[in-house]
Amino acid sequence: DELIPQIQADPKQAIVMLSEAIKPESSAALDFTLANLYVQATNYSRAVVHYRLAIKKFPDFQRAHMNLGVVLIQLNRHAEAQKELVRTLELGGEDGNIYGLIGYCHLIGEKYLSAEAAYRKATLFSPDKIDWKLGIAQCQLQQQKYGECVTLFGELIQKDPDNADYWLHQANAYLGLAESQKAATNYEVVRRMGKADAKVLNQLGDIYINESTYDLAFAAYRDAAIADKGREIAPPIRAADVLISVGEFDNGNTLLTQIRSIHKNQFKEADRLKILQLEARVQLAKGEEAKAIKTLQLIVDKDPLDGESLLLLADYYGRNDNVEKAELFFQRAEQLDGFEVRAKITHAQFLVHRSQYAKALPLLKSAQAKRPRDSVQR
Repeated sequence: DELIPQIQADPKQAIVMLSEAIKPESSAALDFTLANLYVQATNYSRAVVHYRLAIKKFPDFQRAHMNLGVVLIQLNRHAEAQKELVRTLELGGEDGNIYGLIGYCHLIGEKYLSAEAAYRKATLFSPDKIDWKLGIAQCQLQQQKYGECVTLFGELIQKDPDNADYWLHQANAYLGLAESQKAATNYEVVRRMGKADAKVLNQLGDIYINESTYDLAFAAYRDAAIADKGREIAPPIRAADVLISVGEFDNGNTLLTQIRSIHKNQFKEADRLKILQLEARVQLAKGEEAKAIKTLQLIVDKDPLDGESLLLLADYYGRNDNVEKAELFFQRAEQLDGFEVRAKITHAQFLVHRSQYAKALPLLKSAQAKRPRDSVQR
Protein backbone atom coordinates (compact mmCIF):
# COMPACT_ATOMS: atom_id res chain seq x y z
CA ASP A 1 0.00 0.00 0.00
CA GLU A 2 2.81 2.40 0.84
CA LEU A 3 4.23 1.81 -2.65
CA ILE A 4 1.34 3.48 -4.48
CA PRO A 5 2.05 7.01 -3.16
CA GLN A 6 5.76 6.45 -3.85
CA ILE A 7 5.05 5.43 -7.45
CA GLN A 8 2.96 8.56 -7.95
CA ALA A 9 5.46 10.86 -6.25
CA ASP A 10 8.78 9.46 -7.53
CA PRO A 11 8.66 6.58 -10.05
CA LYS A 12 12.47 6.31 -10.16
CA GLN A 13 12.68 5.83 -6.40
CA ALA A 14 9.81 3.35 -6.62
CA ILE A 15 11.91 1.26 -9.03
CA VAL A 16 14.70 1.13 -6.46
CA MET A 17 12.32 0.20 -3.65
CA LEU A 18 10.58 -2.51 -5.67
CA SER A 19 13.85 -3.99 -6.94
CA GLU A 20 15.04 -4.36 -3.34
CA ALA A 21 11.72 -5.73 -2.12
CA ILE A 22 11.13 -8.41 -4.77
CA LYS A 23 12.21 -11.93 -3.82
CA PRO A 24 11.89 -15.20 -5.78
CA GLU A 25 8.79 -16.03 -3.77
CA SER A 26 7.23 -12.55 -4.24
CA SER A 27 3.94 -12.08 -6.03
CA ALA A 28 3.89 -11.90 -9.85
CA ALA A 29 2.05 -8.61 -9.43
CA LEU A 30 5.20 -6.98 -8.01
CA ASP A 31 7.30 -7.98 -11.03
CA PHE A 32 4.47 -6.76 -13.27
CA THR A 33 4.40 -3.40 -11.49
CA LEU A 34 8.18 -3.06 -11.69
CA ALA A 35 8.06 -3.87 -15.41
CA ASN A 36 5.44 -1.15 -15.92
CA LEU A 37 7.68 1.34 -14.11
CA TYR A 38 10.57 0.41 -16.39
CA VAL A 39 8.29 1.01 -19.40
CA GLN A 40 7.50 4.49 -18.05
CA ALA A 41 11.25 5.09 -17.79
CA THR A 42 11.67 3.75 -21.39
CA ASN A 43 14.00 1.04 -20.10
CA TYR A 44 12.37 -1.60 -22.27
CA SER A 45 15.00 -4.30 -21.89
CA ARG A 46 14.56 -4.33 -18.09
CA ALA A 47 10.80 -4.26 -18.54
CA VAL A 48 11.03 -7.44 -20.63
CA VAL A 49 12.98 -9.19 -17.87
CA HIS A 50 10.36 -8.46 -15.24
CA TYR A 51 7.34 -9.19 -17.45
CA ARG A 52 8.93 -12.59 -18.10
CA LEU A 53 9.50 -13.12 -14.37
CA ALA A 54 5.84 -12.27 -13.71
CA ILE A 55 4.76 -14.77 -16.38
CA LYS A 56 7.11 -17.41 -14.97
CA LYS A 57 5.39 -17.05 -11.58
CA PHE A 58 1.90 -16.87 -13.10
CA PRO A 59 1.86 -18.34 -16.65
CA ASP A 60 -1.72 -17.21 -17.36
CA PHE A 61 -1.04 -13.57 -16.48
CA GLN A 62 -2.93 -12.05 -19.40
CA ARG A 63 -1.93 -8.42 -18.92
CA ALA A 64 1.73 -9.40 -18.54
CA HIS A 65 1.65 -11.26 -21.87
CA MET A 66 -0.07 -8.28 -23.52
CA ASN A 67 2.31 -5.63 -22.14
CA LEU A 68 5.30 -7.82 -22.94
CA GLY A 69 4.12 -8.07 -26.55
CA VAL A 70 3.81 -4.28 -26.81
CA VAL A 71 7.30 -3.71 -25.34
CA LEU A 72 8.85 -6.31 -27.65
CA ILE A 73 7.41 -4.39 -30.61
CA GLN A 74 9.16 -1.27 -29.26
CA LEU A 75 12.38 -3.30 -29.31
CA ASN A 76 11.72 -4.49 -32.90
CA ARG A 77 11.49 -8.10 -31.72
CA HIS A 78 8.33 -8.72 -33.71
CA ALA A 79 8.35 -12.53 -33.86
CA GLU A 80 8.57 -12.75 -30.07
CA ALA A 81 5.94 -10.04 -29.70
CA GLN A 82 3.50 -11.88 -31.95
CA LYS A 83 3.70 -15.01 -29.76
CA GLU A 84 2.93 -13.02 -26.61
CA LEU A 85 0.00 -11.24 -28.27
CA VAL A 86 -1.46 -14.52 -29.54
CA ARG A 87 -1.14 -15.91 -26.01
CA THR A 88 -3.07 -12.86 -24.80
CA LEU A 89 -5.92 -13.83 -27.13
CA GLU A 90 -5.80 -17.41 -25.92
CA LEU A 91 -6.23 -16.15 -22.35
CA GLY A 92 -9.39 -14.27 -23.32
CA GLY A 93 -7.94 -10.85 -24.05
CA GLU A 94 -9.74 -10.46 -27.37
CA ASP A 95 -9.41 -6.84 -28.37
CA GLY A 96 -9.07 -4.84 -31.58
CA ASN A 97 -5.71 -3.42 -30.57
CA ILE A 98 -4.31 -6.90 -29.95
CA TYR A 99 -5.40 -8.07 -33.42
CA GLY A 100 -4.00 -4.88 -34.93
CA LEU A 101 -0.61 -5.36 -33.28
CA ILE A 102 -0.54 -9.00 -34.40
CA GLY A 103 -1.24 -7.77 -37.91
CA TYR A 104 1.64 -5.34 -37.64
CA CYS A 105 4.02 -8.12 -36.50
CA HIS A 106 2.97 -10.29 -39.46
CA LEU A 107 3.37 -7.32 -41.83
CA ILE A 108 6.94 -6.70 -40.62
CA GLY A 109 7.59 -10.43 -41.01
CA GLU A 110 6.28 -10.25 -44.62
CA LYS A 111 3.42 -12.66 -43.86
CA TYR A 112 0.96 -10.51 -45.73
CA LEU A 113 -2.01 -12.88 -45.86
CA SER A 114 -1.90 -13.46 -42.09
CA ALA A 115 -1.35 -9.75 -41.50
CA GLU A 116 -4.39 -8.82 -43.58
CA ALA A 117 -6.55 -11.36 -41.71
CA ALA A 118 -5.46 -9.92 -38.35
CA TYR A 119 -6.04 -6.32 -39.46
CA ARG A 120 -9.53 -7.25 -40.69
CA LYS A 121 -10.27 -8.77 -37.27
CA ALA A 122 -9.09 -5.52 -35.70
CA THR A 123 -11.49 -3.48 -37.83
CA LEU A 124 -14.42 -5.53 -36.48
CA PHE A 125 -13.68 -4.03 -33.07
CA SER A 126 -12.66 -0.56 -34.31
CA PRO A 127 -14.16 -0.06 -37.79
CA ASP A 128 -13.13 3.61 -37.96
CA LYS A 129 -9.51 3.21 -36.83
CA ILE A 130 -7.29 4.43 -39.65
CA ASP A 131 -4.20 2.44 -38.60
CA TRP A 132 -5.92 -0.86 -39.27
CA LYS A 133 -7.21 0.25 -42.67
CA LEU A 134 -3.73 1.41 -43.62
CA GLY A 135 -2.40 -1.96 -42.53
CA ILE A 136 -4.90 -3.74 -44.76
CA ALA A 137 -3.95 -1.47 -47.66
CA GLN A 138 -0.23 -2.17 -47.22
CA CYS A 139 -0.94 -5.90 -47.22
CA GLN A 140 -3.02 -5.54 -50.38
CA LEU A 141 -0.21 -3.64 -52.10
CA GLN A 142 2.29 -6.36 -51.19
CA GLN A 143 -0.09 -9.05 -52.45
CA GLN A 144 -0.68 -7.06 -55.66
CA LYS A 145 -4.38 -6.65 -54.88
CA TYR A 146 -4.21 -3.28 -56.56
CA GLY A 147 -7.92 -2.88 -57.33
CA GLU A 148 -8.92 -3.41 -53.70
CA CYS A 149 -6.17 -1.04 -52.63
CA VAL A 150 -7.41 1.71 -54.95
CA THR A 151 -10.90 1.37 -53.48
CA LEU A 152 -9.70 1.42 -49.88
CA PHE A 153 -7.54 4.50 -50.35
CA GLY A 154 -10.42 6.12 -52.22
CA GLU A 155 -12.52 5.77 -49.05
CA LEU A 156 -9.70 7.20 -46.93
CA ILE A 157 -9.26 10.13 -49.33
CA GLN A 158 -12.96 10.96 -49.07
CA LYS A 159 -12.62 11.20 -45.28
CA ASP A 160 -9.33 13.12 -45.35
CA PRO A 161 -8.67 14.66 -48.80
CA ASP A 162 -5.72 16.71 -47.51
CA ASN A 163 -3.71 13.64 -46.56
CA ALA A 164 -0.98 13.46 -49.20
CA ASP A 165 0.06 9.94 -48.19
CA TYR A 166 -3.34 8.54 -49.16
CA TRP A 167 -3.07 10.07 -52.63
CA LEU A 168 0.47 8.70 -53.03
CA HIS A 169 -0.44 5.18 -51.88
CA GLN A 170 -3.40 5.15 -54.26
CA ALA A 171 -1.06 6.32 -57.04
CA ASN A 172 1.19 3.31 -56.36
CA ALA A 173 -1.85 1.05 -56.67
CA TYR A 174 -2.80 2.69 -59.98
CA LEU A 175 0.73 2.04 -61.24
CA GLY A 176 0.29 -1.59 -60.23
CA LEU A 177 -2.82 -1.66 -62.44
CA ALA A 178 -0.84 -0.01 -65.29
CA GLU A 179 -3.15 3.03 -65.05
CA SER A 180 -0.35 5.57 -65.18
CA GLN A 181 -2.55 8.53 -66.16
CA LYS A 182 -4.62 8.11 -63.00
CA ALA A 183 -1.40 7.84 -60.99
CA ALA A 184 -0.21 11.08 -62.60
CA THR A 185 -3.47 12.78 -61.60
CA ASN A 186 -2.84 11.77 -57.98
CA TYR A 187 0.74 13.01 -58.13
CA GLU A 188 -0.48 16.33 -59.52
CA VAL A 189 -2.92 16.66 -56.60
CA VAL A 190 -0.05 16.17 -54.16
CA ARG A 191 2.05 18.61 -56.18
CA ARG A 192 -0.65 21.30 -55.85
CA MET A 193 -0.72 20.64 -52.10
CA GLY A 194 2.97 21.57 -52.08
CA LYS A 195 3.83 18.13 -50.65
CA ALA A 196 5.44 16.45 -53.67
CA ASP A 197 9.05 15.59 -52.95
CA ALA A 198 11.77 14.96 -55.52
CA LYS A 199 10.99 11.24 -55.75
CA VAL A 200 7.32 11.88 -56.54
CA LEU A 201 8.16 14.56 -59.12
CA ASN A 202 10.70 12.31 -60.84
CA GLN A 203 8.09 9.52 -61.01
CA LEU A 204 5.63 12.02 -62.47
CA GLY A 205 8.22 13.05 -65.04
CA ASP A 206 8.76 9.42 -66.02
CA ILE A 207 5.01 8.95 -66.55
CA TYR A 208 4.88 12.01 -68.79
CA ILE A 209 7.87 10.71 -70.77
CA ASN A 210 6.03 7.43 -71.38
CA GLU A 211 2.96 9.41 -72.43
CA SER A 212 5.13 11.51 -74.81
CA THR A 213 4.09 14.75 -73.07
CA TYR A 214 7.63 15.98 -72.94
CA ASP A 215 7.08 19.58 -71.80
CA LEU A 216 5.17 18.31 -68.76
CA ALA A 217 7.96 15.80 -68.11
CA PHE A 218 10.58 18.56 -68.26
CA ALA A 219 8.59 20.71 -65.79
CA ALA A 220 8.30 17.80 -63.36
CA TYR A 221 12.01 16.95 -63.62
CA ARG A 222 12.94 20.63 -63.19
CA ASP A 223 10.80 20.94 -60.06
CA ALA A 224 12.24 17.67 -58.72
CA ALA A 225 15.78 19.04 -58.93
CA ILE A 226 14.68 22.15 -57.02
CA ALA A 227 12.72 20.15 -54.42
CA ASP A 228 15.56 17.74 -53.64
CA LYS A 229 16.83 18.91 -50.26
CA GLY A 230 19.54 16.25 -50.28
CA ARG A 231 20.87 17.65 -53.56
CA GLU A 232 21.36 14.21 -55.10
CA ILE A 233 23.03 14.45 -58.48
CA ALA A 234 22.06 11.12 -60.06
CA PRO A 235 18.27 11.72 -60.53
CA PRO A 236 18.52 15.05 -62.42
CA ILE A 237 21.38 13.74 -64.59
CA ARG A 238 19.24 10.71 -65.42
CA ALA A 239 16.30 13.02 -66.19
CA ALA A 240 18.43 15.12 -68.55
CA ASP A 241 19.65 11.92 -70.22
CA VAL A 242 16.05 10.76 -70.72
CA LEU A 243 14.98 14.10 -72.23
CA ILE A 244 17.95 14.16 -74.61
CA SER A 245 17.35 10.54 -75.59
CA VAL A 246 13.79 11.34 -76.73
CA GLY A 247 15.00 14.35 -78.74
CA GLU A 248 14.13 17.08 -76.23
CA PHE A 249 17.50 18.74 -76.67
CA ASP A 250 16.55 22.25 -75.51
CA ASN A 251 14.76 20.99 -72.39
CA GLY A 252 17.57 18.57 -71.68
CA ASN A 253 20.14 21.33 -72.02
CA THR A 254 18.11 23.64 -69.78
CA LEU A 255 18.03 20.94 -67.12
CA LEU A 256 21.81 20.51 -67.41
CA THR A 257 22.26 24.26 -66.92
CA GLN A 258 20.03 24.04 -63.84
CA ILE A 259 22.09 21.15 -62.48
CA ARG A 260 25.27 23.18 -62.87
CA SER A 261 23.62 26.14 -61.11
CA ILE A 262 22.21 24.14 -58.19
CA HIS A 263 25.46 22.28 -57.58
CA LYS A 264 27.62 25.33 -58.33
CA ASN A 265 29.71 23.28 -60.75
CA GLN A 266 31.01 21.16 -57.86
CA PHE A 267 30.86 17.56 -59.08
CA LYS A 268 32.59 14.25 -58.64
CA GLU A 269 34.68 13.44 -61.70
CA ALA A 270 32.31 10.73 -63.00
CA ASP A 271 29.32 13.08 -62.74
CA ARG A 272 31.24 15.93 -64.38
CA LEU A 273 32.15 13.71 -67.34
CA LYS A 274 28.56 12.46 -67.68
CA ILE A 275 27.28 16.04 -67.82
CA LEU A 276 29.90 16.87 -70.45
CA GLN A 277 28.82 13.83 -72.45
CA LEU A 278 25.16 14.90 -72.36
CA GLU A 279 26.12 18.43 -73.40
CA ALA A 280 28.11 16.95 -76.30
CA ARG A 281 25.05 14.98 -77.43
CA VAL A 282 23.06 18.22 -77.49
CA GLN A 283 25.85 19.93 -79.45
CA LEU A 284 25.87 17.11 -81.99
CA ALA A 285 22.09 17.41 -82.42
CA LYS A 286 22.43 21.16 -83.01
CA GLY A 287 25.20 20.74 -85.56
CA GLU A 288 27.96 22.03 -83.28
CA GLU A 289 30.07 19.01 -84.17
CA ALA A 290 33.56 20.44 -83.70
CA LYS A 291 32.76 21.50 -80.15
CA ALA A 292 31.07 18.17 -79.39
CA ILE A 293 33.94 16.03 -80.69
CA LYS A 294 36.47 18.03 -78.71
CA THR A 295 34.39 17.40 -75.55
CA LEU A 296 33.94 13.69 -76.29
CA GLN A 297 37.64 13.23 -76.93
CA LEU A 298 38.37 14.89 -73.60
CA ILE A 299 35.95 12.49 -71.90
CA VAL A 300 37.46 9.30 -73.33
CA ASP A 301 40.94 10.56 -72.52
CA LYS A 302 39.84 10.95 -68.89
CA ASP A 303 37.68 7.81 -68.83
CA PRO A 304 38.64 5.22 -71.48
CA LEU A 305 35.74 3.02 -70.31
CA ASP A 306 32.97 5.50 -71.25
CA GLY A 307 31.25 3.35 -73.84
CA GLU A 308 28.60 5.93 -74.71
CA SER A 309 31.21 8.52 -75.65
CA LEU A 310 33.22 5.96 -77.62
CA LEU A 311 30.13 5.07 -79.68
CA LEU A 312 29.30 8.72 -80.28
CA LEU A 313 32.83 9.26 -81.58
CA ALA A 314 32.62 6.12 -83.73
CA ASP A 315 29.33 7.32 -85.20
CA TYR A 316 30.72 10.78 -85.93
CA TYR A 317 33.84 9.53 -87.67
CA GLY A 318 31.82 6.92 -89.54
CA ARG A 319 29.45 9.57 -90.90
CA ASN A 320 32.42 11.66 -91.93
CA ASP A 321 34.14 8.78 -93.77
CA ASN A 322 37.07 8.57 -91.39
CA VAL A 323 36.95 4.77 -91.42
CA GLU A 324 40.16 4.21 -89.50
CA LYS A 325 39.07 6.31 -86.50
CA ALA A 326 35.51 4.93 -86.61
CA GLU A 327 36.83 1.35 -86.51
CA LEU A 328 39.15 2.22 -83.62
CA PHE A 329 36.34 3.62 -81.46
CA PHE A 330 33.95 0.76 -82.34
CA GLN A 331 36.60 -1.76 -81.32
CA ARG A 332 37.29 0.02 -78.05
CA ALA A 333 33.57 0.02 -77.18
CA GLU A 334 33.33 -3.68 -78.06
CA GLN A 335 35.81 -4.46 -75.28
CA LEU A 336 33.43 -3.10 -72.61
CA ASP A 337 30.99 -5.55 -70.99
CA GLY A 338 28.08 -3.13 -70.82
CA PHE A 339 28.48 -2.00 -74.44
CA GLU A 340 29.82 -5.06 -76.28
CA VAL A 341 26.54 -6.14 -77.93
CA ARG A 342 25.41 -2.64 -78.86
CA ALA A 343 28.87 -1.74 -80.18
CA LYS A 344 29.08 -4.86 -82.34
CA ILE A 345 25.63 -4.31 -83.84
CA THR A 346 26.27 -0.63 -84.67
CA HIS A 347 29.73 -1.55 -85.98
CA ALA A 348 28.14 -4.20 -88.20
CA GLN A 349 25.56 -1.68 -89.47
CA PHE A 350 28.38 0.71 -90.31
CA LEU A 351 30.12 -2.05 -92.30
CA VAL A 352 26.90 -3.06 -94.10
CA HIS A 353 26.40 0.53 -95.23
CA ARG A 354 29.86 0.26 -96.76
CA SER A 355 28.92 -3.10 -98.35
CA GLN A 356 31.48 -4.94 -96.20
CA TYR A 357 29.14 -7.86 -95.46
CA ALA A 358 31.89 -10.41 -94.77
CA LYS A 359 33.25 -8.24 -91.94
CA ALA A 360 29.80 -7.43 -90.58
CA LEU A 361 28.57 -11.04 -90.28
CA PRO A 362 30.96 -12.23 -87.50
CA LEU A 363 30.08 -9.15 -85.44
CA LEU A 364 26.36 -9.84 -85.76
CA LYS A 365 26.82 -13.52 -84.90
CA SER A 366 28.85 -12.64 -81.83
CA ALA A 367 26.27 -10.08 -80.66
CA GLN A 368 23.45 -12.57 -81.28
CA ALA A 369 25.23 -15.24 -79.25
CA LYS A 370 25.55 -12.84 -76.33
CA ARG A 371 22.00 -11.46 -76.50
CA PRO A 372 19.62 -13.07 -79.01
CA ARG A 373 17.34 -10.59 -80.82
CA ASP A 374 14.72 -11.35 -83.47
CA SER A 375 15.68 -8.35 -85.59
CA VAL A 376 19.31 -9.52 -85.75
CA GLN A 377 18.27 -13.13 -86.39
CA ARG A 378 16.28 -12.05 -89.44
